[in-house]
Amino acid sequence: MQSQAMVPRDTWEHADPVAAGWSVAALAKARAYSLTAGSTAVMIVHHGRVIAEWGDTAGKSDVASIRKSLLSALIGMAIDEGRLKLSDTLADLGVDDKEPSLSQDEKRATIEDLMTSRSGVYHATDLEPPTVAAQRPPRGAHAPGSFWYYNNWDFNALGTIFENVSGEGIYTAFERRVADPIGMQDFAPDDGNYGQSNISIHRSYGFRMSPRDLARFGLLYLHGGKWQQAQIVPTGWVTDSVTARAHPHNEIFAGRGYGFMWWTGFASDWAPLVTLPQQTFYALGFGSQYLFVIPEHDLVIVHTVDLERKGWQWVSDFQIGRLMWLILSAAGIEGIGPDTSAAAAALASGDAIRKAVGGRTLRYADAAPDGPYRMRLDVDGRASLCKGVEQRLVFSGRWWAGDGRLCRAWDKFMPKFDCWPVSIDGAVISLYGDHDTMYLRGVLTSE
Repeated sequence: MQSQAMVPRDTWEHADPVAAGWSVAALAKARAYSLTAGSTAVMIVHHGRVIAEWGDTAGKSDVASIRKSLLSALIGMAIDEGRLKLSDTLADLGVDDKEPSLSQDEKRATIEDLMTSRSGVYHATDLEPPTVAAQRPPRGAHAPGSFWYYNNWDFNALGTIFENVSGEGIYTAFERRVADPIGMQDFAPDDGNYGQSNISIHRSYGFRMSPRDLARFGLLYLHGGKWQQAQIVPTGWVTDSVTARAHPHNEIFAGRGYGFMWWTGFASDWAPLVTLPQQTFYALGFGSQYLFVIPEHDLVIVHTVDLERKGWQWVSDFQIGRLMWLILSAAGIEGIGPDTSAAAAALASGDAIRKAVGGRTLRYADAAPDGPYRMRLDVDGRASLCKGVEQRLVFSGRWWAGDGRLCRAWDKFMPKFDCWPVSIDGAVISLYGDHDTMYLRGVLTSE
């Protein structure tokens, strides 16, 4: 992992983008794209200096699941000090929960299992949306360490465990051990917010932070946990958290991995987005809160959406991928993949779309866990979608083409329908969504 001496002191220093080798015109395109898409703030830090920023980079907002990466630093310190071991089990630590309490098998889960979201403990948590609760496996479905499931119980229990072994609250510990040593300008313990404990004794621990403080945290990890001459987070913990190890960082689904509450890899099952440089890692929160760290280029990029803002827009993974492509292309970084925007494509007319797709099947998402997807587009306008190798029918409806767009409506969602501009290159077909961004790429077949 790279280490650069340059870090901000009381305030951030700004660099001249042109002198640093960046394209001002390309940065302007990135800025315009993100603001149209709904970003609240973006901050780009290169060699420890701000190359560009827009939006409210000093404003504090809920950073959602980025909280987990913040806690990961504190857990690493506790392990380094001998207060915890990765091999400690829930039974060793006396961890249980409200009725129905944990089974003996569940109590075999280790700290490492919780850190990598593999505990196999599927106890309900507070403030869990019904759609998420419905996806949670049944109790006892998987042995500890055997199955990855993004599980808030694991993360919340780790918060309880840290406070028990340290004797200190998460927010005061974070201020004393991280925020103050690296000079965060905005963070205060009062910005923390514990969740409810009606269903589970293990509460969530929300953080409100500013993008410029998140950028400092990213820079800390970029430098292997070191800030100036002080080792804040153990270097070995940083490395183990964000780079591949045999068990916890194996690929969890196509193109993405999960470390010690940090993500690795960035990909979509539906369309090519951007190829990030090797060793890139990031913290991720609901609503498109992102903290990207790119060691190969000494680069930190923060993207936030203020979830407390009235009428905030959802910025999709497709749009984040497009934004990252624009930012990295502004830096002149190679190997990030082609420009997959609609502006760079030759879009088809309605007649060309009808001729190309009528009576054929659009196959896509081959790498998805429930893939491949097959969308059948019959000549008479009927449409259907099947998933998986067994071609399980999940939707039926109709399709049509007009004004240079392919449209489809599923009966289940009537009267809602979706339409996309289309480019066609032989058997390869690409559909484009909001803000000029590729939404889906597949192959037309005769299946």
